[in-house]
Amino acid sequence: MNFFKQNHKNNISNKTNLSNILKSIVIVLLLILTFSCSSDDDSSSNNTPTTAELLRSGTWYLESKTPGGFNDCEKNTSFKFNANNTVEVESFDDDSGTCESEGVVNTTYTLNGTTLTITLGTDTIVSTINSISETTLNITDAIGDTIVFDKIQG
Repeated sequence: MNFFKQNHKNNISNKTNLSNILKSIVIVLLLILTFSCSSDDDSSSNNTPTTAELLRSGTWYLESKTPGGFNDCEKNTSFKFNANNTVEVESFDDDSGTCESEGVVNTTYTLNGTTLTITLGTDTIVSTINSISETTLNITDAIGDTIVFDKIQG
C-alpha cells in the first residue's frame, strides 16, 4: 500500500512540476511577444507621402520641356492642385513684349495611379507622371513631350 501512496504522490508531484513548467514557458513566450513587437516597426513606411499628397503639396511652376522649352516668362505659369480635385492654373505670356498673367483658370483634375487628367472646358489633357518628389514633378504629355515642374517661380 505504501508503494501505491508513494507512486501516487510522485505522479501528483510530477504533474505539478509539469504544470509549473508549462506555465513558465507560456509566461516567457508572452513576454517575448510583448517586447518584440513595437508600434514603431512600420512608422517609416507610413511617413512616405503618396503621389496625390505630393501633387497637392504646393504650387508647381513650369521649368522645362523636351523637346523645345519654356521662355523665362512662361516659367511663371503655375498649377496648384487642391484636395477637392480642383486645380488653379495661372498662365503667363509675353506676346506684347511684357511678361503678363493671362489670368487664373479654376478647373478640375483626376489622378488615377500615375495618370493625371486635367479638364479645361471641353479639352482634356492626359499626362503620365514619370516621377514626383517634394520639389520636382516630371510628366509626359499625350504627344510625348516631357515637362518638368518645380516649386520655384520663374
